[in-house]
Amino acid sequence: MDVVQGRRSSRPIVAFIAIVLSITAPLAAFASTTPHRAQPESGQAGVPAFSHVFVVVMENLDYSSALATPELASIAAQYALATSYYGVSHPSLPNYLALTSGSTWGISSDCTDCYVSAPNLFSQFASAHLSFDAYMQGIPNSCYLDPYGGVDYAGKHDPFRYYDDVRKSPALCAHIEPYTELGPLLGGSGRTVPRFVWVTPNLCNDGHNCFATTAAIWLGSFVSSVTKSAAWRDGGVLFVTWDESDGDDSAVVPPGRIVSSGGGGHIMTLVIAPGVREGLRVDVPYNHYSLLATVEDAFALPLLGHASSATPMASFFKGSAKT
Repeated sequence: MDVVQGRRSSRPIVAFIAIVLSITAPLAAFASTTPHRAQPESGQAGVPAFSHVFVVVMENLDYSSALATPELASIAAQYALATSYYGVSHPSLPNYLALTSGSTWGISSDCTDCYVSAPNLFSQFASAHLSFDAYMQGIPNSCYLDPYGGVDYAGKHDPFRYYDDVRKSPALCAHIEPYTELGPLLGGSGRTVPRFVWVTPNLCNDGHNCFATTAAIWLGSFVSSVTKSAAWRDGGVLFVTWDESDGDDSAVVPPGRIVSSGGGGHIMTLVIAPGVREGLRVDVPYNHYSLLATVEDAFALPLLGHASSATPMASFFKGSAKT
């Protein structure tokens, strides 16, 4: 098992530029009409520039119970595991906000109308002209902003509906999609899959209202569908995390200490990417701000809120893991 322990005259110049432009202009015109996948040249802080980033958030399971669930233990054995990863708060909603905007914004409940005026992943990807979508299992249509409805859907598990800019913009709101839209995309070309994909399972499949085994079976199927996709195989990554750990308030505090209170508890988080070694275990203290920083670093985006002081999950992608 691998273990990583714990971020003069201007005329010649003008003539030269004119020559370069005369050569490259036709090439640029050709390139502008040639379909291609937009991709940054490199990530930041040791995080690769992934072609696609998938994030799925499960519900309310502590680290030990997750590993004691055979189906989840089997998935963990196949991929890389963060062994010291923590939620940032209780209950669900603050963790989802932390994952997508870098702060809980002082919210300490699962309120349904506590909207937030703040930059978030949706606004970041839109500003950077990168494709993105959030797929919510159980909603009946895109831009679904109601707190309840659909099939086993709960708005508290959709952080994007809480951001004012998303609620007020039909263009941004349209990126909240029914989960049923994702499957056909995964079966096709990687070019048709958004660069950033967020997935919220329904209240049964995420483990909130059903047994951990039920959630694990759904998760296994989801992981299989992602890892078979061209989008994942061609330089993608899948992060699987849980929002919080029931009955556990432990946390990570700067510069990376683990404390017994003030957080959302010890949770399982998996990193699934081509080239990341099977069975890799990383003991660096991480939390939801670390995952946000990792996503932003992958796309060379500015770090939001507490992500700026969090440790990105770059250790999973180093080639120097020691046994």
